[in-house]
Amino acid sequence: MKTFFAVVLAGLILALAGCGSVGTDFKTSVSEKFAGPTYRTKVVAADGRAAYEAAKQAAEKLGFRVTGGGPAQGRIEALSGLSANDSLQGARQLALKVKLSPVTAGGTELAVLLTEQVQDDFNKGAGQVTETPLRETALYEVFFRTVEQALAAK
Repeated sequence: MKTFFAVVLAGLILALAGCGSVGTDFKTSVSEKFAGPTYRTKVVAADGRAAYEAAKQAAEKLGFRVTGGGPAQGRIEALSGLSANDSLQGARQLALKVKLSPVTAGGTELAVLLTEQVQDDFNKGAGQVTETPLRETALYEVFFRTVEQALAAK
């Protein structure tokens, strides 16, 4: 009986030994379910209107089409182009959300969220889209760098 428990315990330890990243991803995804997705932030040295225009230019330069928001609302919503999967049964696109907030020390905070929208099968019907926040992508840094370049050009 002791041997059986020892074998089960050893198997459990081996099964969970390489799951450090799974635990972190699981914890992050569960917290996002309750608290909402995490926005990436950066403060730029510009007023709200200039920051809005620079963020809008950056989004368009990166291939996004602005679909909502405005400088008075302090937000931008944009979508990338659609890309079909190999079997032409579904499509995916990226969604960009930017919130602009004034900072007391001067400048504007940009809070950015990128999500991937996937429709796996058009035969299932319209509106069957899965939206997943993108946590680890270089596109955040590229967006912030492009905003900085747009601000420097003015």
